[in-house]
Amino acid sequence: MLFTSEVLVETTHTEDNHKEQILKIAHGIITRASVLFPSGCNGKVHCIIRHHEHQIFPSTEDMSLTGNRTPIEWDDYYESYQPPYELKIEAWGVGCTNNHTVTVKLAVLPRKAIVSLAIVDSIKELFGTIGNIFGMFFPKRIPTEVIEGE
Repeated sequence: MLFTSEVLVETTHTEDNHKEQILKIAHGIITRASVLFPSGCNGKVHCIIRHHEHQIFPSTEDMSLTGNRTPIEWDDYYESYQPPYELKIEAWGVGCTNNHTVTVKLAVLPRKAIVSLAIVDSIKELFGTIGNIFGMFFPKRIPTEVIEGE
């Protein structure tokens, strides 16, 4: 499941007076994360994400995500099995003259889905060609291209 939150960071939101926004998620494992700082941020807008008051993105305390126009994206494995199933996004600007909207996207999968993918990957690796044939029967993604004449 994909969860998205758009956080409006106004010029009045400083590190000491940061914007806080709650992103409700499902219980499961965060497998992919993306944070987009719009054009014009130029490294002046910062963002961190907390789970139960513990900073998880970036995982190092006293660090923050920042950028300009290009999304910061990464694969991850973070389990969220304790309610409440929500994350707190904290964002602020440093010397900003304009408001900016930061977009946070997270993919959360149930443990069952991750175990299934791991089994298929293990079989592919273990059996080489046989595994590749197995992968044809159980693809991660089904092609959607149109073939002429059909």
